[in-house]
Amino acid sequence: MYERLEGEHIILRKAKESDYRSMLKNVWGDPEVYKWMLFAPTLTEEEAIDRCKRSMEFQKDHFAYFVADKETDEAIGLCAIKEPSPGHFDESGIAIATGYQGKGYGKELVALLLDLAFNKLGAVDFTYGYYQDNIRSKKVAEHFGFEYDHTYEMTRPWDGSLKVIDSCLLTREKFLKLHMYQVPV
Repeated sequence: MYERLEGEHIILRKAKESDYRSMLKNVWGDPEVYKWMLFAPTLTEEEAIDRCKRSMEFQKDHFAYFVADKETDEAIGLCAIKEPSPGHFDESGIAIATGYQGKGYGKELVALLLDLAFNKLGAVDFTYGYYQDNIRSKKVAEHFGFEYDHTYEMTRPWDGSLKVIDSCLLTREKFLKLHMYQVPV
């Protein structure tokens, strides 16, 4: 089960116990990151240790990863995909530390997930969703050729805020046409 996916600047890997500090600092406890997340922020070291352990357990049998800086191995984000029905994959959470945003890391991360889904797992299609007000995430979807599918609303559990999500789809045929000769970016 693909334990590690390596890009030019990042590695998608399974969590380690020691990651709790960097995840607390870079992702779970950063308001600029968790404002886009479905799950509640993690604000204390005790909560981070517990969350890291839960992440490690979840990652054992899911395509879920921590994103690590390739040079330092510091955890700077998280991501996951799921297969709700055979051949149909959904992005199920992506977050990148504030200090790494706007530098192409999100695109590199999505390229690795698309490679996993289409080239390694034989996906028929891949669904990518983003909050309508998350312009960076929308640009990532556009970069990879995702096509708008539908919009839906949800109430985020941890703070009760209403979120409007655009759901986009990339088919296998379009992925192969657009990305066949490209190395993940």
